[in-house]
Amino acid sequence: MARVADSCEARGVMTTPGTEVPAVPHRADRRLRTAWLAGVCSGLSAHLGWPVLVLRLGFVLLAASMGVGVVVYLVLWLALPRATEVPRAPGLEAARRGGLRTQQATSRPPADLGALTAVGLVGAGLLWFVQSTGLGLPAQVFWPALALTAGLMLIWWQADHIPNRSMRGLTGWRRWFGPLLAHWSRIVVVVAGLVCLGTAIGLIVAVVPVASETVRTLLVLALVVGVLLLAAAPWIVRVRRSLAAVREEAMLADARADMAAHLHDSVLQTLALIQRQASDPKAVASLARRQERELRSWLYGEPTEAATVKGALVAAAAEVEDDHGVDVEIVVVGDRALDPQTRSLVQAAREAMVNAAKHAGVGKVDVYAELEDEAVEVFVRDRGRGFVLDEIPADRMGVRGSIIERLRRAGGSATIRTAPDEGTEVRLEMTR
Repeated sequence: MARVADSCEARGVMTTPGTEVPAVPHRADRRLRTAWLAGVCSGLSAHLGWPVLVLRLGFVLLAASMGVGVVVYLVLWLALPRATEVPRAPGLEAARRGGLRTQQATSRPPADLGALTAVGLVGAGLLWFVQSTGLGLPAQVFWPALALTAGLMLIWWQADHIPNRSMRGLTGWRRWFGPLLAHWSRIVVVVAGLVCLGTAIGLIVAVVPVASETVRTLLVLALVVGVLLLAAAPWIVRVRRSLAAVREEAMLADARADMAAHLHDSVLQTLALIQRQASDPKAVASLARRQERELRSWLYGEPTEAATVKGALVAAAAEVEDDHGVDVEIVVVGDRALDPQTRSLVQAAREAMVNAAKHAGVGKVDVYAELEDEAVEVFVRDRGRGFVLDEIPADRMGVRGSIIERLRRAGGSATIRTAPDEGTEVRLEMTR
């Protein structure tokens, strides 16, 4: 639990004492900071929760068994992405960029030479024992495979330890080969890897029987092309992942720009209006409700024009809130397309909301709707002063004309339950 809390704190997630934070599964990756070679075992250890030494010994045992561990390790070397830094909270990151918060340089901890030597000796001894007893690979396969593996690991290791910043600002062939030639030690290691790969090709050609020189030449060319492709595999994978990262960064930048523009055009303008009308609580509440609806519509992609009954009811409730300064709490279950009949029902529901806002003397109106293909029901309730339905003058058409008669003409029915000081409930129903 403590590790989960530390992880949440590192990601900028606020936790409170006693709060159970669900564990987030970590994606497998390669961790070069604690790696002996490529960080495969370190990444798998963090992903599986196993001791890293156990995984390293397991790969050593598999490597001595017909070279299975070497093949698996090389495949995981290519398949697993390099570990990225834990993202900081936006505020801390902004402070670091502004020079207000110093950043400690991260250095790779030195490997445990004792454990490294022990594992290496165990692997070498086990490999010698397996080969000497005849249980391993034949000699004509073992030595080429050993040379090929050593060459690939030397070249791949260099590809892993070239920072991305050394590739920036370079174009053309220098982008690919410039970082490799930046220091003499890299040149030596790459040349040693190429020598190992050439030795592997020579050993393979020497032990493979060929019918003619033409076949031998074709075999050499095929081996050279295949080995070069294997040597370049980490660079190909790295470029592919870099392009994906660039696309993702571009999408995030566009999203941030879109959000900044929307906040400037809507939220900041509304805040300015609220500041000017701070002395009018009714106007402030109306502006806040309108801005909340606009943000919800923008964030969740709700259409601005109502094409469904739910959308029309929500829009009607918003209009009543803006016009009369009351809160309309609306809950809608289901949805269906808006047609002439249901449009009349929405208009009747709006009139019921307006009557409650104007005459009930309350600050909140509740609306509940159930929308199905065969039936639609809408309830508009308030806990206001109520009235006596029979005492409404004949010339007042708000209830009779705009609610009851309108819904009757559309094929529905309206039921009004009210009494003085007991509130009002308007039930609108329409069936096919």
